[in-house]
Amino acid sequence: MALIYVPENLTPIIAFLGIVFSSIVIDLITLGAVFIWKLPDKLFKSKEKIPEKDKKYNVSVIIPAYNEEENIYQVIYRAFSQTLKPKKVIVIDDNSTDNTLKECLRAQTKFKNLKIMSRCNNSGKAKNITTVLEKVPLEEITIILDADTFLSKKYIEEITKPFSNKKVVISTGTSLPVKHGNFWGRVIFHGSDFSFRFFCFRKRAQSYRNAISVVTGDSAAYRTSFLKEVGGLPEGTQTEDMDITWIALEKGYRTVYQQKAHAKSKDAGTFRGHWKQIVRWFSGGFQCLIKHRTKVFKAKSLLFTTLIPSYIDSLGYSASFLSMIFIFFIYSPIAIAFFLTDLLFTLIAIIYLDWKKIIYLPHIYFIKFMWSIAYIYSAFKTLFQFIGGKRSWGGAWDREDFYSKKEK
Repeated sequence: MALIYVPENLTPIIAFLGIVFSSIVIDLITLGAVFIWKLPDKLFKSKEKIPEKDKKYNVSVIIPAYNEEENIYQVIYRAFSQTLKPKKVIVIDDNSTDNTLKECLRAQTKFKNLKIMSRCNNSGKAKNITTVLEKVPLEEITIILDADTFLSKKYIEEITKPFSNKKVVISTGTSLPVKHGNFWGRVIFHGSDFSFRFFCFRKRAQSYRNAISVVTGDSAAYRTSFLKEVGGLPEGTQTEDMDITWIALEKGYRTVYQQKAHAKSKDAGTFRGHWKQIVRWFSGGFQCLIKHRTKVFKAKSLLFTTLIPSYIDSLGYSASFLSMIFIFFIYSPIAIAFFLTDLLFTLIAIIYLDWKKIIYLPHIYFIKFMWSIAYIYSAFKTLFQFIGGKRSWGGAWDREDFYSKKEK
């Protein structure tokens, strides 16, 4: 039997990367197993199409908004312009200092099922949702929509399909960033767009295992009875979307990724804004670990097939990626071997997701570098906060320097 020869100096690199990418391997095995399981149906199914008999759900849409005068009208318009129209859309203005409320009132003249609520104090997303749950009768399914997220025309129709399974309490779609016009905005878009698409690819596998690490907080759909059961979006972390995902899985419910439900979100378009955004995301992940602690053992699939491998992967990869830059000047062969292997995996991912994006490889690596620093920074920041006695995060909105100056 012929043996594959691996140079001795590359063996530890390959072994190390095998450990670092363990969560990706788990996802690939999951998708491979599902493909093989479904293969007979694909090979032998009848060519005659059977019409779908999906239940059409009554849907409410809640849009918490703070200083969103640029986006809110179009977001409301997209929410009402659906193939499956919502019964009502509720905008809760969190004491905005711009013309958000004025734009909502303008939209109300066109859409009679639009309800507008206002708060006297800036309280943040989670408290806004709780206020609506307490004061407004909602439909069977509730979509919590960020005021800078634009739904595709069939979004509600697609996102609600998984609720035919009574165990499903959250359905999450494919949310990708909007391209910005300024230089840093374009760099951030091309780099983060690849990362988001890759995460959606992995989310498919996590969904099959009922182990999604985080639903899309900008446009997820919830069974309203579940939202009321848990008291709305949880407080105490900067990532209430991750927090409520873990709560659902710990309670034995299902969360599902619905690939065909597409949305576009207007994420940060400046270097500073993007940095603040990803630090909030990464810090929120560590905050959830602190908040949930042993509770997460109730969601064994989440813990053992997603969280543990993912945190090992992310910490290992981020530390390795950054350290190899310095190791290159000390012992270049090991650093070169690492970056070549990483480049190979990155190219394979780009080609699979969209080969045309290969021209944006420098942007992708810039984001890899930026996110690696942010991940390590967030880990230490949260650790030091915990040691210092902090046990609760989150709160009011922080929109400073979020969009590019050009777009303001």
